[in-house]
Amino acid sequence: MSSALFSAVSGLTNHQEWLDVIGNNIANANTPGFKASSVVFQDILSQTVSAGSAPATNVGGINPIQIGLGVTIGSITPSFTQGSIQTTNRATDLAIQGDGFFVVAHGSDIVYTRAGAFTLDASGDLVEESTGYRVQGASGDIRINLGQQGAATPTSQALFKGNLDYSAADGTTYIATTAVQDSVGAPHTLTITFTKNFAAAPGQWDWAATTSDPAIDSLTTATGSLVFGSTGAITSGASQAIGVVYTAGAAVDTPQAITLDFGTATNTTPVTGLASPSTVSLASQDGLPTATLQSFAIGADGSITGFLSNGTTQDLGTVQLASFNNSSGLLQVGQNHYRESAASGVANIGDPGTAGRGILTPGSLEASNVDLGREFTSMILAQTGFQANARTIQAADEVLKELVNLRR
Repeated sequence: MSSALFSAVSGLTNHQEWLDVIGNNIANANTPGFKASSVVFQDILSQTVSAGSAPATNVGGINPIQIGLGVTIGSITPSFTQGSIQTTNRATDLAIQGDGFFVVAHGSDIVYTRAGAFTLDASGDLVEESTGYRVQGASGDIRINLGQQGAATPTSQALFKGNLDYSAADGTTYIATTAVQDSVGAPHTLTITFTKNFAAAPGQWDWAATTSDPAIDSLTTATGSLVFGSTGAITSGASQAIGVVYTAGAAVDTPQAITLDFGTATNTTPVTGLASPSTVSLASQDGLPTATLQSFAIGADGSITGFLSNGTTQDLGTVQLASFNNSSGLLQVGQNHYRESAASGVANIGDPGTAGRGILTPGSLEASNVDLGREFTSMILAQTGFQANARTIQAADEVLKELVNLRR
């Protein structure tokens, strides 16, 4: 009879622990990235009354006789099924679709999370909003300094478009201007004077680059010729280079080389030499002024792209994800964090969308995967099991009382 009491006590204890797990699941029904846990019971070693016997020549075998000694919890396992994706429209919020965990660090302490509620701190680091742990990228901490100045790009190529009149008289001139950027982003203006040289060839225009910009000391290789064929296409001089020498700075000794592209394969609007009015002008140039980082966006592959005020973009890093051979073996350490363990295996860290890792949904958070209907059903089962074990204790107690009272 005492074994019935101890079995029922084990049932009470373990059903109470099941209720504890259910209560924790329900409490975290609205925790971003939370993963619900489930309980699996297993019986305790049974008491063997008779070991049984094998069949003999004249008699069959006898099954063993055993009495169970109660129940225990075999495992409490988190379920990493996908939670629903909820849109927040915050650029720093991220949700994982598929397998993987964000990698966050507090100094040398590395932990993992499915909750992607991130923000930028005062230093521009991408951090967890609730803990300040720094989100890890391919090169460590991810820093996004909005308002940071970007370096200028000096002009190295200027593309021209338009027409030079094939029928123009010898000595006719046409003037075009072009703006270029120096190495610190300052703009300068060059004048290109085209002169018809019929004496050299019917379709030839000579050009000369000049400037009145006080910041420019001189121009090198500042002349050339364009020759057009009978169809109006350039036959010679499609790409020619000049050098700009500035009055101050290191560029004095090293001229800034600028290629004047009048009609190479990369120029989609080449200069023509048709019998129509001259219209040559600058189509584009690749120099850019200094710029500031104005905004950023995170892609599904984790790449962070910065948008600069001069219309260009900048690579700011890549958010990394970690995957594990056994995610259920991770240790839950609170604050939506998991820690690597011997059961989980080592973290395999890489870009989202690679090696089985999930992809990111920017501007969203992953909701808890707690199913309240399932949890309340489990609560009923746990409560019923607890009550049944309590009744077993009550019944065993009454039987013991009857045994004690037999002597009266």
